[in-house]
Formats: sequence, C-alpha cells, structure tokens
Amino acid sequence: MSLPDAGCAPPVQQARAATGGGEMTPGQILLYCGSCIALVVIGMSFLMRAASVSPETIKRSETPQTVGRFAPIPMGGLYGTVTVRELVNYYLQNPPPAQGGAFVPRLPKIGGC
Repeated sequence: MSLPDAGCAPPVQQARAATGGGEMTPGQILLYCGSCIALVVIGMSFLMRAASVSPETIKRSETPQTVGRFAPIPMGGLYGTVTVRELVNYYLQNPPPAQGGAFVPRLPKIGGC
C-alpha cells in the first residue's frame, strides 16, 4: 500500500512533511517534559508567595470575635447597613422553612419599626 502524494495527503502527514518530518526523539521528549514541569514549578512558587498570609493574620483569624466587633454588613438598596447582631436576631425570629416546605418571602424588619 502506498501513501498518496503530498497534494492529497492527510493533514498530519502534510504537517510532518512541512516541519521536516519525523517524530520527537527521546531526548527531545525529555527536554519538553522537563521544561514543562520546570515552568509549572516556577509559576507555582510565584503564586504561592502571592497567596501566603502573614503569621499575624493567621493568629487573628484563629481568635474568636464577639458579635459587636464585626463591622456592619452593607446590604444595599432598601436595607442599608446591618449589624451581625441584627442578622442573627432576624434569623432566630424567622427561621427558614422546613425542608420541602414552601418559601414565603417576607419583608424583613431590620433596624426599623
């Protein structure tokens, strides 16, 4: 069985002919894989430095905070800012419906009459 001429050859064969033909040697394969791994390791080292957190921040995050120390949460539009204490009180007064129950939307009474 003979291969068709270059004008009718499948795209893979045309690409091999255009690039000098042949496949990668074992040395080229090792060089390619090694450079890919090195590039990933170098990239990850830069990303890990950027994502690191200072020891002071870690220590602060492990310390429990009282409800009053949290900053007010901006709810936007109709509600403005709401404290964590108000959100907890609202949740306790208006628990979510039991699983499978119908949701009845209500206008919350947060910080008002």
